[in-house]
Amino acid sequence: MMSDTRTVTVAFGPLVHEADESRARLRLPTDARRGEARLSARPHRPAVVRDALLALGDVLASDLRFKARDRADYLAYLVAKGKGVSKAVWEAQREFLALKYDAATQAEEPLDPLVTVGPDAVRFEVLSRDESTHACLALRPAAFAALDATPGTTHLELSPELLRTLGRVRSFRSLTLEIEPAVDAPTVERKVPLRWLRAFGQMAAAAALPTTVVPLAPVDVYNVLHHLRMHKARTSPRALRYELVPGVAPRLVLEPWDAVTVGTGGPFTGHRPAVIRTWGRQRLAGLARLLPHARSVRAHLGGPGLPAFYVLEGDDFTFTLSLSGWTDAGWGGITTFDQLTDPDPDGLLARLTGLRAGLDLSTGTPYDRPLLAAPLPSDDLRYRDAREAAAHRLLATRGQVAVAKVHDAPEGRTIEGRVDDREAHRSYAPSFTLDAEGKTSGALCTCAAFRRSGVKEGPCEHLIAVRVLYGREQAALEAARGTAEGRKVIRAETRTLYRRTARGTETFRLSLDGRQVVARFGHQEPLRMQRTLFATEPEARAAYFRRLDELERKVWLDGGSGV
Repeated sequence: MMSDTRTVTVAFGPLVHEADESRARLRLPTDARRGEARLSARPHRPAVVRDALLALGDVLASDLRFKARDRADYLAYLVAKGKGVSKAVWEAQREFLALKYDAATQAEEPLDPLVTVGPDAVRFEVLSRDESTHACLALRPAAFAALDATPGTTHLELSPELLRTLGRVRSFRSLTLEIEPAVDAPTVERKVPLRWLRAFGQMAAAAALPTTVVPLAPVDVYNVLHHLRMHKARTSPRALRYELVPGVAPRLVLEPWDAVTVGTGGPFTGHRPAVIRTWGRQRLAGLARLLPHARSVRAHLGGPGLPAFYVLEGDDFTFTLSLSGWTDAGWGGITTFDQLTDPDPDGLLARLTGLRAGLDLSTGTPYDRPLLAAPLPSDDLRYRDAREAAAHRLLATRGQVAVAKVHDAPEGRTIEGRVDDREAHRSYAPSFTLDAEGKTSGALCTCAAFRRSGVKEGPCEHLIAVRVLYGREQAALEAARGTAEGRKVIRAETRTLYRRTARGTETFRLSLDGRQVVARFGHQEPLRMQRTLFATEPEARAAYFRRLDELERKVWLDGGSGV
């Protein structure tokens, strides 16, 4: 049976902070059980170190998952005041509070941030609580007036006390930063979710995948964050869309307002026009503290479901913020990453170096930093949980999982599947709907687990299997559609293209459905529509791709398939 957590024993020493009018000394609380790393350094710019470490604290605390409102404490207050709450309600809430606050039911904790002292940099790494954001701070040797270091990797206790102490660091005092394992530090056992370790490793390994590099300036990111702070999106989609034309400054478009920021970091140097939509733009707030210290920003954008990386370069530091593309992590979690890299999980793990090494995007070189002192068996990290393991068991046998029907509607794209579990001698009919942001807005399955609890405990293995298969088929179709053979298998799809005009963004949505080609175009919804019916499917398909090629020659930007 799979284990969901790994018990990690840590021994953090005390935080030491000494300061007078001209000097300050800060000894960071690190893990004495991994005591090989040591550091004594005096940074040239203490304010940069302060803001960078505080930014890591912001990322560590980040959790954008939906949180249901808890009324238990309020109801207990009503009972204490003699208000009208029934005894049954009070008993239920009292039981809930006992379970919630019992010491034996403490929540799993993410692993503490990593500190790696290396020959080329001192690196700090964290992963957010919702497992969607990874940050790496690299302080180069040029950042320090004096440096005495012993290479190694350890954990850092980024506690509220340390963050408050960092907030008192001032640039007019010289700062000495120390990493020295404490003697006789008390040991503590922590339950670290294996899915967290797997997410950490794959987020780091994803940096090695091909990406589209977009040059930006710090003020471009500031303008995006300023607009998000001043406006709240009431409707979807809520993407940050990049419109890229070779030799032209990139455009950053905030949906749904169609607010455009023209990049000032230089022209896009790619070879083909492209539209890349990224999600989770609120997480860019993790860069805010360091924008005043940065001289350039680069966005490394992956494909659908893959992370986006933002690399801030300073004179003596690099801060890399990695944002996962998994807008719906519960539906297979890191499976979304797996399906776009290698359908064989063994092949993926053979290439996965993120658990032992990371990749420095600013230099393109790997660096050694084991997540744990003792390596984990690869079987423990192959899948997020038991349901994902069961989904891959179904996918391993050809013909057990199939995508039966894909239906596009205004509310989203509905995917209907069929799962024949030969081992259980059962057949199931899972289906789910993806909205404009790629989130699952509805799901159904005929299995007992879904009938018992729906998706309250997460999607069943049948839903996960169909979701993974659909992603693999879409990726394969996208890769083959540039060839004549690949185009022959396309019977239905929708492509959305964009063009910038004096009136704003003009949209052209072209759909192929059997013998029918539908064009919708205009500057705003509802779009004008043109419908053409052909005698045969090959004629409709040929006309559909001729129209796409014509639009590309007119520099319409293809935003990919969608509803």
